[in-house]
Amino acid sequence: MRKHEAEEIVSRWREQMKKGYLKLAILLALTKGPLHGYEMIKRIKELSLGLLTPKAGALYPTLKILEENRLIKGKWKKQGRKRKIKVYEITRKGKEVFQKTVEKHFIIISASRKLLLKELKTLGFIENVEAYPQLFLQTIKVLILDENASSRQKIEALEKLKQGLQKLTETFNTAIVNLEKRIKELEKET
Repeated sequence: MRKHEAEEIVSRWREQMKKGYLKLAILLALTKGPLHGYEMIKRIKELSLGLLTPKAGALYPTLKILEENRLIKGKWKKQGRKRKIKVYEITRKGKEVFQKTVEKHFIIISASRKLLLKELKTLGFIENVEAYPQLFLQTIKVLILDENASSRQKIEALEKLKQGLQKLTETFNTAIVNLEKRIKELEKET
């Protein structure tokens, strides 16, 4: 396969992934309450910490797909005297699909992270390999998926996540130190 063909395939996959993430972002935004399009763009940007800012040209076709699949429903409402806006809300089916998708997504992410850490250990750049898939998944379940979670439960979940991330940071810092040593060794050889 030529380089150009590979880049084209990667580009198509990236676009498909963006569409998938947009669907998830819309469902997440609607778990917080009904929204119209412009509010949704702002909420998605806020929830994704600015990493995802959908354009209207991508948002509205995606809303239509989600509505056709009965994951969301839209209702026209009057705004002012003449103007109408369509306000969307997530359906029970949409909540179920969102929850299952997020759980599966985090399992994939956890497996990828575990594989990376295992490879870094095999290469001798880190010593400990601790997997945190359950910790991350439990935190997501409390913060995003459990509508009835108390403030105390959310604080506890965030504290556990913070501790896990600190351990992971220590692991990566060790890897960075070891990588820098290896780079210096290789530079001496040249």
